[in-house]
Formats: sequence, C-alpha cells, structure tokens
Amino acid sequence: MQRGMIMHQSDIERFAFLFLCGKRDREILLGKEKMTFSDLDRLTYVTDFLGLTRLNLDIWHHYGEQFREHFQRLEQLYDETCSIVSCDITEIDLYLQDRWLQEFCNNVPDRKIRKELKELVKKIYKEKGMEIPEETGII
Repeated sequence: MQRGMIMHQSDIERFAFLFLCGKRDREILLGKEKMTFSDLDRLTYVTDFLGLTRLNLDIWHHYGEQFREHFQRLEQLYDETCSIVSCDITEIDLYLQDRWLQEFCNNVPDRKIRKELKELVKKIYKEKGMEIPEETGII
C-alpha cells in the first residue's frame, strides 16, 4: 500500500475474508474460478453472518448481475406458488446454513485462527439467539 493511502472498510473486510477462507473461495473471489449461484448464496450468507457488510454488498454488486435470470425465475416461481407453499425458512435451510459456516471454519488454513473463528461463530450464534448446532461440529 502506498504511503498515505487509506484502506477502506470494504478492503479490510475483503482482506480478512481472503485470509480466512479456503482455497476454492479465494479462487472464486479473486476471479480465478467461476462463481455459481450456490456459491453466491453461500458466500453472501457467511459474510452476512460474520458481519462483513461491505464485503457482502461488494459480492452482490460484482456477481449478482450474472444471476439476474436465475433471480427472475425464482421470483416468478415464488409468485406462482406463494399461496400454496410456505416460503419460510425450513430446517433444511438452517442445516445448510450451519454446514456452510462449519465448512468455512474448517477451511481456515491456520489451526489457531480456525479455533478462534469457531469461538467467534459460537458467540454470534448466542448473540443472535440461535441454537448452536451440535451436529455441525462448530461447537
């Protein structure tokens, strides 16, 4: 970084996330591997859960447009089925989100930092009033 250059919050969050994340996520965010819709869903969930708001918005701005048609189809499906199918979050959704957090934590390259991140995740679960899922191995 050049002398006198200011590092913005989005840069700090991106740098921290790239430091913590596993190789595949790093490759995706550095543009070396293609982002899938599932990746977008997972990465935006993880960044939101961890409170990395700027990075979350950056991911949406950078990748959201490529999934415009996908979002439009989902919106159409919702409009067609919302009166007969509940769109509330399900146990399967919660399990998937817990797995995403577990995988993110387990992919942290440094063992000591991995342990600290797992403790932070547990703290966030508690702060949000969420049950810490034992089966994911986060605890």
